[in-house]
Amino acid sequence: MKPSAKFALFLIAACVVSTGTQAQKIYKCGSSYSQIPCPDGVAVDAQDPRSNTQKTEAKQASKSQAKLADAMEKERLQDETQARAADQALAKAQNKKEPTSGKPAAKKKSKEPEYFTAKPPPPAKN
Repeated sequence: MKPSAKFALFLIAACVVSTGTQAQKIYKCGSSYSQIPCPDGVAVDAQDPRSNTQKTEAKQASKSQAKLADAMEKERLQDETQARAADQALAKAQNKKEPTSGKPAAKKKSKEPEYFTAKPPPPAKN
């Protein structure tokens, strides 16, 4: 390995070690919180009091709730799709029954002659 590569690895390792999470003091100043102490500020303990088992259980519960929420969303989307299709089918059926103007269709009347004309009946078929 080249010396510059070793030096780069050393710097990366030093950065990783130095950026570890450390608890900082938090101060409650009236109704707000700050990292800077204020005159009447009270130091607040911000450590997570849960055990590792409790944290693991909470993560598992969150994952199972997320899966349940996804399943419920898929079911809701399917129900909405089916309802939309049923609404469209109903609308098509109603459009076929009624004309687009909304008025019932008028019967076509044959044009009546202006004057009455008597015609003999058609001959009977034998």
